[in-house]
Amino acid sequence: MDILKNWRFWLLLFFIIASIAILAFKGVDFGIDFKGGTLFTIEFSQKVTDPDQKARIANTVSQRLDWTGLRDTTVTFFGDEFVLAQLAETNPDTVSRIESLLKKQGNFEATIDGNIIFTGSDIIAINRESTQGYGFRKEGDFVRWYLPFTLKAGPGSASDRFRDLTFHRCTLVSFEQESGKQYECDMTYFFIDRPVESVLIIPSELYNSDKELLLSGDKTHDIQAGLKIEEIILNSGSPYIKIENGVLSEEQVTILKELKKSNATALVQPDLNAAILNQLKEIGFEIKKIPETSGIPWVWDALGVKTAIALSEDVAHMDVATKEQAQPISSLQITGMANDFKTAQQRLSDLDILLSSGSLPVSVKSISKESISPMLGENFFTTVLWMGLFAIITVSLVVFIRYRIPKITGLLVFFIVSETLITIAMSSLLSKFDLGAVAGIIAAVGTGIDTEIIITDELLRGETSEEATSMVTRIKRALFIVFAAASVSLATMLPIIFFGFGLGKLVGFAITTSMGVLIGVIVTRPVFAELAKIVVENTKAKAQQN
Repeated sequence: MDILKNWRFWLLLFFIIASIAILAFKGVDFGIDFKGGTLFTIEFSQKVTDPDQKARIANTVSQRLDWTGLRDTTVTFFGDEFVLAQLAETNPDTVSRIESLLKKQGNFEATIDGNIIFTGSDIIAINRESTQGYGFRKEGDFVRWYLPFTLKAGPGSASDRFRDLTFHRCTLVSFEQESGKQYECDMTYFFIDRPVESVLIIPSELYNSDKELLLSGDKTHDIQAGLKIEEIILNSGSPYIKIENGVLSEEQVTILKELKKSNATALVQPDLNAAILNQLKEIGFEIKKIPETSGIPWVWDALGVKTAIALSEDVAHMDVATKEQAQPISSLQITGMANDFKTAQQRLSDLDILLSSGSLPVSVKSISKESISPMLGENFFTTVLWMGLFAIITVSLVVFIRYRIPKITGLLVFFIVSETLITIAMSSLLSKFDLGAVAGIIAAVGTGIDTEIIITDELLRGETSEEATSMVTRIKRALFIVFAAASVSLATMLPIIFFGFGLGKLVGFAITTSMGVLIGVIVTRPVFAELAKIVVENTKAKAQQN
C-alpha cells in the first residue's frame, strides 16, 4: 500500500505508541477537579511587582502549604495582588490549619521592655533533633513543647543583642543553703505579626477582664500566670486608649487625632458601640475588628502574642559581674504548654513552619478557599468518560447518516480516539488534567471533526464540467482550509497562554486546545486525508464496477 510509504503515517504511529507509553508509565497528572483538593485565593494588602519578592512569596506560601513535602501543591501569581494556591488536601481540620498559617504574614519578633531582641530573620537554624531538646515532655496534667533554634552570631549580631538586652535581668529573691540562690527573672515576649501603625482601642471592662485573665494564666493556651497587661501592651509597641463609661473623652479624641498622624489602623472589638466606631472613622482610622476567642485575653490575639517566657539566670548571665565577661548565646529555645500531645504537636509544628518558611514581604488582606472532595472528583471523572463515549457514538451516527460509507465512519472514530489519546498524553507533560483540559480536548477534537468532514466533502465532491479537479488538488484545498482554521484557533489561544499566567483552568484550556490543534494539523489530519482518499477511490471504483 502507498500509505505505508508515507512518512506522515509512521509519524502518527510513533505518536500513538509514544502516547500509550506515556500514559502507561507516567500516567495522567489529575488536577483538583478529579482527585479532590483545596484552592486558596490569597489577596495581599498591596501590589507585588518585584520578581524577587514574587518568588519569595511563592516559596513561602508553598512551604506553608506543604511542610511535609508529601502533598501535591501548586502556587501561582494572578496579577500583582493575588496568589492561587492549590493542594491535594480536603481534610477539614488540616485545611483550616493551613488557612490559618496562610493568613499570617509571619513576622516573628522577640522583645523585652519594648525593645526587639531578635526577629525571625535572625534565626539561622531550627534544631529538630530530639537530642537538642526538640519535642515534647509530659509535665503533670499538661504537655510542654520545645523548639530549639540557633541565632546569628558575630559582632553586632542577634546573639550580641540578646546578651546586651537580657544581661542581669533577674532579681535575687532568696538564698538557701540547700537550693542556693533563687531568682525572679524578667519576661520576654514573642510575637507573630505584631501590629504596626496601629492604635489599640479597649473598653475599661475588657481591659480589667483581660488583666485578670493574664494574671491567672491558662496553661492550655500557653499563657503563663503572672503576666501583666501593661507589659504586653508596652512590648507590642502599639499605643492604646482605654475607654471609660463607653464614650471617648474630648482629651482622648485629641490624643487620637495626634496618633492618627503615624497610625492608620484602629484595633477594636467586633461589638464596639457604633458611636465610637463612627468617631474613629471621622478621625480617619481604618477599622480592624479583632474577634474574641473564648478563654483567651482579647489583647493576646489583638497584639499577636505567641507566648511569653521568663529568662533564666544562666541566660541572663547572673554568674558574671560585667557585660564584657558575658559570652553571647546563640543556642536558645522557645517553649510552651498544651493540655495534650496532639495540641502540643500542632503548636510546635505551626511555629516551626512559620519560622522555617519565613515571613511574607507584604501582609495578607483576605483569603478564600474552594474545596472539592475526592469522591466528587471521581464523579467528575466518571461523567467525563460517559460524555466522551456518548460524543463518539453521536458523531459516528451523524457521519454514517451523512455519508453512508462505513469505512469513512470508522476512520473518523479512529482519528477522534487517536487525537484524544495523543492530546491527553502530550498535554499531561505540560499541565494538569482538569476540567479546563477536558474542555480544551473537546474544543480541539471538535475542530478536528469539522476539518475532517471538510476533507471528506472535498473528496466526495462530484466532478462536473464546471469544476473538474483532481483528487490531489481537492486534498490540498481541504488542507488549506484546515491550516487556516488551525491558525485562527492558535491565534486565539496564544494570548491566554502567554499573558494569562495564574488563570488556572483557562490557561489549561488554552494549552490543551493548542496542543490538540497542533497535533491535528501536523500529525493526524494529513494522514486522515490520505486514508480518506484511498477509501473514496475504492468506493468509487466499486460503484463503477457495479
